Amino acid sequence: MDKERILKELNKGASSWNNWRKNQATGEINLDGVVLSGMNFAEYDFSKISLRNARINQCSFKYADFILANLQYSELRDNDFSHAKLIAANLTSCDLSNSNLFMANMLTANTRNARLENIDFRGHDISGLMLRDISLAGSNLEGQQLARVDLTNSNLQGVNLQGADLTGTLFTGANLTSADLRGASLAGAVFKSSNLSGVDLNKMDLSKADFTAANLTYCDLRYANLSKTKMAGANITGAKLCKIVTAGWSIANIECTHAYWDKGGQEKTVYRNHEFERIFAEAITIELRYPYRLVDHELATLPIFIEHLAAVHWGTILRLKSISDVAGGALVKFVVEEVGSHNPTELKNQLQAEAERIQLAQLMLRTNTQLHLQLKEKVAAIREEFWPRLLELAADHEKDQVRNLTILFMDLKGFSKWRDDELSEKLSLFRGLIKPILKKWAAGHPNMEGDSLRVTFTNATAGLSCACMIRNVLRAAGFELRIGVELGEVAVIHNEVTDIPDLEGVAVSMAARMEAAAEPGEVLVSHKVRHYAERSDLFKFTPRRVPLKKSIGAIEQGEHIECFAVEATKNLQDSLV
Repeated sequence: MDKERILKELNKGASSWNNWRKNQATGEINLDGVVLSGMNFAEYDFSKISLRNARINQCSFKYADFILANLQYSELRDNDFSHAKLIAANLTSCDLSNSNLFMANMLTANTRNARLENIDFRGHDISGLMLRDISLAGSNLEGQQLARVDLTNSNLQGVNLQGADLTGTLFTGANLTSADLRGASLAGAVFKSSNLSGVDLNKMDLSKADFTAANLTYCDLRYANLSKTKMAGANITGAKLCKIVTAGWSIANIECTHAYWDKGGQEKTVYRNHEFERIFAEAITIELRYPYRLVDHELATLPIFIEHLAAVHWGTILRLKSISDVAGGALVKFVVEEVGSHNPTELKNQLQAEAERIQLAQLMLRTNTQLHLQLKEKVAAIREEFWPRLLELAADHEKDQVRNLTILFMDLKGFSKWRDDELSEKLSLFRGLIKPILKKWAAGHPNMEGDSLRVTFTNATAGLSCACMIRNVLRAAGFELRIGVELGEVAVIHNEVTDIPDLEGVAVSMAARMEAAAEPGEVLVSHKVRHYAERSDLFKFTPRRVPLKKSIGAIEQGEHIECFAVEATKNLQDSLV
């Protein structure tokens, strides 16, 4: 149909145009490449029309019908599409920037590679649109429900995403610089290779999010939850990191030349190449699976195994972490406590490969009867020479020894008010309930005086797990209690009065002070305990500020100390059932 005739009809107004389309127009209406400006097309029927490569701006399309219209590659900036029907319209590579889309219906519209910049989408549900490879720069997406939506390679520069649900959303390769993400839900979102430089992520829950190879330079991550977050190959240079939660995060090959850990984000901490990863990465773990079970010679040579791995990687320190039964055999884990000057990611791969090579030699020994017998004879000779001497030293093993231990102090509330006729029965019940719990968590140096308890643990996680179980069990039995837990150097001394080993040290005194300051039913712990236990994902720590009821060191009675109240997470609660 002649384009001049179409434009002539177009200028006659909505009523005439719509009637003409209904009664006379046949075939496709083609206005490809048309240039229009400043015109009123309110209520026009443009359904199924072709406007490819058109240049239309500052026009009114209020209540216009664009159902199934083809607007590919068109420039439609600064127009009013309020209440327009853009249902199933082809907007591929179309530019609608700065337009008014209030109450416009864009259901199933094709927006691939479109530019929808500086548009207020409040009141719209855009989750059904094709949002990957488009530009939404400067647009208002406040409160949008975009969970698990694909925004791959999209331009989101300066976009307002306040309060939006972005759980599990794909932002791979997206540009989010200057984006406003305050109050948004970002748990599990995927930001692979995306640009978030300078974005404010203060106090955000970023748990299980994927920032692999992302640009996070100069981001504000203060108080953010980065637990189980993937940050391999990311760049966090210049980021603010005060009190971030990092349990289970992955930071292989992370880039960081400097960062800010203070509350105000002003005190610069500089890092050498790979130093940030060496300091803050989860400990490198090497795993080896053995068929069936570990035989005697394999157990005996594990110390040599560890020495060999450390020797071929100068500056590393390894230790045996665990030996456990698994389906089909045994699992041995080594942990790297010091990585030296090595790149941690490369070191892990090299150690794993070397460990598997040496394991093959171990397994071959199972079939070499002669060499196996020689090794057994050597081990037996060592045992015969040194075991009697070790037994002689056992009695003096703890005398005047200084250890780094977790100390638990517990006290029952209301003990002094118990009647004489119930005192013995209640104390007997209390001790009967406590005993199997202490055994379960391998508590050391138990000391029970009346209604109080003091025990030690070799690690903070075991100590807090035991404290939570004690609280659960004693509460269920009707007891009220307070618990304080500290970690630090403890001297094991011989008590001349009781003739049994006793404990001394600031850590012991501080655990007792926190127990005294705790509310009934409360477990209070120090910063040290939290630092060593929070990575386990078994506990929730709530900051508390409590006054000391008795002086300790330079801290006077009545002064406040910073500590944390502990609650078990669901993971630990399930294990305690």
